[in-house]
Amino acid sequence: MRVLYPFNPLNEKQADEPYQEEFSVLKNKGLNCSLFDFDVLNFDEFNPIPSIKKDEVIVYRGWMLNLNNYKKFIKHIKNTGGMPLTSYENYKKCHHLLNWYDSCSKFTAETKFFLDNESLESEIKHLGWDSYFVKDYVKSNNTELGSIASSPKEVLKIIGLIKKFRGEIEGGIAIRKVEDYKRETEIRYFVFNGKVHSPNTQIPDIVIEIASKIDAPFYSIDMVQKNNGTLRLVEIGDGQVSDKKMWSIKFFASIFVQ
Repeated sequence: MRVLYPFNPLNEKQADEPYQEEFSVLKNKGLNCSLFDFDVLNFDEFNPIPSIKKDEVIVYRGWMLNLNNYKKFIKHIKNTGGMPLTSYENYKKCHHLLNWYDSCSKFTAETKFFLDNESLESEIKHLGWDSYFVKDYVKSNNTELGSIASSPKEVLKIIGLIKKFRGEIEGGIAIRKVEDYKRETEIRYFVFNGKVHSPNTQIPDIVIEIASKIDAPFYSIDMVQKNNGTLRLVEIGDGQVSDKKMWSIKFFASIFVQ
């Protein structure tokens, strides 16, 4: 197995700043790690250093890629002789909310999916909800108005901010019911080759149950408590592009090094 990181444009021998400590620790633990220039992927330039060996399984750890760019990325990996751990289909399954929601709907907030078109406001009115958590299939809005709208018109304003600051709506619009979460209780778990890993050695039964619903090699599961103590699923994400959040480097490295 080889773990692939984007390099730091200011120092091509180091991983990009958010990943440097992780890169260094995994290398010191004996994992094969390579660096590549993330900024030239769209120009069909892909030259990891050290180079990928034939039939090596490649795990990516780095910046998010939309579906089209991920498809290009794994094509580059295959052209070097490597084998992506996460296929395009599995990336799409975990990266886009629409594709994991049906399997896990009983564990998470009710969600409705819409196209970004002229009928969106009227369709949202028909939901009859008091408030709306707004995101595209991947991310929510963290600027100005935040992610929670109190009216369909405000939903449109938040969608406009997502377009402005992220440059696109990825996949479509997801409108989620607002639940009473205690945000300070949110915990991210990682699932690697079927095994659930925890940042604190404790793995609730509900996380094991959710993991049994998702057939993919590497993904994250975010859980949070409601005010009544019930655990709820916040989201699932592809593990390659999921931040470590509260994880120590020691625990995160144990995912790959047993």
